[in-house]
Amino acid sequence: MFINLKKRFPVFEKNPDLVFFDTAASALKVDSMIKAITECYSYEYANIHRGIYGLSSKLTKRYENSRVSVSKFINSPSSNNIIFTKSATEGINLVSSCLSESYFRDDDEVLVTSLEHHANLVPWHLVSKKIKIITADIKGTGELDYNDLLEKINSKTKLLAITHMSNVTGSITNFEEIKIKANKFNIPILIDGCQYIPHKKLNIKELDPDFYVFSAHKLYGPSGLGVLYMKDKWIDKLGPYQGGGSMIKNVETDSSTYLDGFQKFEAGTPPIAEVIGLSSSLDFINEVGIDKIYKFENKLTKYAYDQMKRNNDMIIYGDFKNQTSIISFNLKNVHFNDLAMLLDKKNIAIRTGHHCAQPFMKFFNISGNARMSLGIYNTKDDIDYFIKCIDEVKKILKT
Repeated sequence: MFINLKKRFPVFEKNPDLVFFDTAASALKVDSMIKAITECYSYEYANIHRGIYGLSSKLTKRYENSRVSVSKFINSPSSNNIIFTKSATEGINLVSSCLSESYFRDDDEVLVTSLEHHANLVPWHLVSKKIKIITADIKGTGELDYNDLLEKINSKTKLLAITHMSNVTGSITNFEEIKIKANKFNIPILIDGCQYIPHKKLNIKELDPDFYVFSAHKLYGPSGLGVLYMKDKWIDKLGPYQGGGSMIKNVETDSSTYLDGFQKFEAGTPPIAEVIGLSSSLDFINEVGIDKIYKFENKLTKYAYDQMKRNNDMIIYGDFKNQTSIISFNLKNVHFNDLAMLLDKKNIAIRTGHHCAQPFMKFFNISGNARMSLGIYNTKDDIDYFIKCIDEVKKILKT
């Protein structure tokens, strides 16, 4: 259905036979996004929020319109809930640092899961208070053990920090029962949406988290930009994360006062061109249709999963029941790095290692695995070629 969309990604002009299965790490870049950034730097650039001259005023308006585009894309209550950061990782660090200052107390508990990317683990380790990290287990199918998670929520739990979609298995978290239990104890929820948001429609008003983070580069957009959605009550309650220009109301040599709203979290010159680029990549996704993207990618993932399950030497980590776009696997008696290097010779790009998810690997008693992850530019032919090459590589490595 989307085979012509390969034309929208310039990398295929130079490498038309590339089979790119590492979208979960970072998506390839769409032409309109590249053009938007190039034109911004070439013809439109000036610093924003400060100058009253034409270039600055026009780009300031375009930048803030991009914030509105992001807000509409996730259906947030207002663009004032959108905070731009340098990455989703920084977004989580911003929340952990600010909560440490004014919310956490010693012996408070933060509940995470064994599915988390390191970016949703390490920031909680750095909290200055002596909080306890409680971990919800996963099942042998590679998905969250909801019963274990719900049992571990109690009056000491002060935050749930949970992925929306695993970057190892592609399993999607169901937050319905989690929210009911969290609301019972008045516990805020932070959701890492980096893997979910490029593939499936997000409705923040319906999901209703306190914090939600994602990355531009997963959305066929630029690197160096993350988005943090924050509820009004937290924007009002939390103090600044960093200090500098843009976020101040008044500065003396010995004291400062700060702006209200999202502005107090955006210190310094912002990632101007990157925000413009993200807006363009969201236009592209809206043009194609996020529901169509999910349907297409889910069908393609199911096809790949079924083909891979036929291989008796294939160990797949995850069940397709509630999974999309990502399949992690190992071949028996074959090191995942050897597999990846030989597939690279056949112009197939996959990811190997622990995928910044070492607790997951520890659960399965492995050092890592191979991961194929799909994007809007992949096709059934890519899958067929991949399966064929897997069989060829298996023969080479077992001789």
